[in-house]
Amino acid sequence: MTTAPGARPRLLACDLDGTLLDAHGRLSEPVSAALHRARSAGVALAVVTARPGRDVGAAVSGRVPDSAYWAYSNGSVIHAPGAAAPCRALGFSADRAVRIVAAVRAARPAWSCALDLVDRTVTIAPFPSEGSAHWRHVVRCASADELTLPGPVPKVLVHTGTVCDATVVEEVQRMIGPDVVATASGGAYVELVPPGTGKSEALRWLCAELGVDPADTVAVGDGLNDLDMLRLAGLAAAPANAPVEVRRAVDVVLPSNDEDGVAVLVGLLLDGRAVTSRRYRPLPSTSLKE
Repeated sequence: MTTAPGARPRLLACDLDGTLLDAHGRLSEPVSAALHRARSAGVALAVVTARPGRDVGAAVSGRVPDSAYWAYSNGSVIHAPGAAAPCRALGFSADRAVRIVAAVRAARPAWSCALDLVDRTVTIAPFPSEGSAHWRHVVRCASADELTLPGPVPKVLVHTGTVCDATVVEEVQRMIGPDVVATASGGAYVELVPPGTGKSEALRWLCAELGVDPADTVAVGDGLNDLDMLRLAGLAAAPANAPVEVRRAVDVVLPSNDEDGVAVLVGLLLDGRAVTSRRYRPLPSTSLKE
């Protein structure tokens, strides 16, 4: 960070699943208390997640400070604190989204797609019903030809039936070309967003909105979709459960999400201890960035 040693960041941007939430999808009391402590200390907060807003329940959102910004769908949709409607909503045009689905299905007929809209998720056959069993406001259709889409499409999901690691993401990126950005947040989905969106662009937008230099921010995340945001921030952190590609890209490796890693990070930031590259090492050095 560009601030003096021990100085507090002006903005803390946190991924949700695998970072703020534990392996059971819960926001623990220590992490919730830490977020409130950070906000009371004057640190702005943002939750930047791959989920659409409707899939973040009150059991989670209600335990995050009311003053937090929420950036959904990998940052394509941003809500100001307490706002029901987004202040920023970007995405593919409807025609472009349909063409992307057609290109994916032509290259890999066994794969299937879903479109993550601002107000609903549209799954296109043969998308597995179990894949969307816990999503809210799902509309199912038999073919992309049936689609009538209002407004932008913030994200296209590609269900591969496999764990979507860096190798699978790279395959999809080659398949669809450079005018679409492929990433993944874990599980069996590759996530496609337009250039100029994504979590790093959400962080840039938040910094402009708040008048904060990105160098005075801290970002924490565990997924491949967090990498650009982590690289932009003045200080980057990841929980120990993050894949090796993410842990190697950050300055600080924290305890895992099941060990309240974000609460540990907030304690380091607020208790007057300087946090610099590889200063805090709860894990063996072989687990850290080389």
